[in-house]
Amino acid sequence: MPITKRAARQQVINAYVDISYADLTSGAAAETIQLPPNAVVISGFVQTTAAFNSGTSDALVVGDSVTANRYLASTSIRTANAVNALTVTGYQPTTQSHIQVTWTGAGAAPTAGSLRLYVNYVVIGREQFSQG
Repeated sequence: MPITKRAARQQVINAYVDISYADLTSGAAAETIQLPPNAVVISGFVQTTAAFNSGTSDALVVGDSVTANRYLASTSIRTANAVNALTVTGYQPTTQSHIQVTWTGAGAAPTAGSLRLYVNYVVIGREQFSQG
């Protein structure tokens, strides 16, 4: 049986959020980007725009309420302009969800640090236009 071709097309949706050390509590997940039902992350990255400077270490994971590190395993955010790619998993939640970040700092509390989270996704079943 031949594959049924789909004429439906959609644009990739781009979202980003800026996060400061003051927005985060060590060890606590923070919601960042809201995703609609059936959204599948297809790419993205975290860019440390200003180095975090806790006394000993600063690490970040990116995930969701189901799996804390679904998109990025623990990575250091102590180097300015460092870029860490998100892992594409194909996960498709059937309800509205949020991308979450969890920062863990050790030693003295940071006095500086910021990052930008970029997420690109598509929504399964969404049709913006068709291509014959």
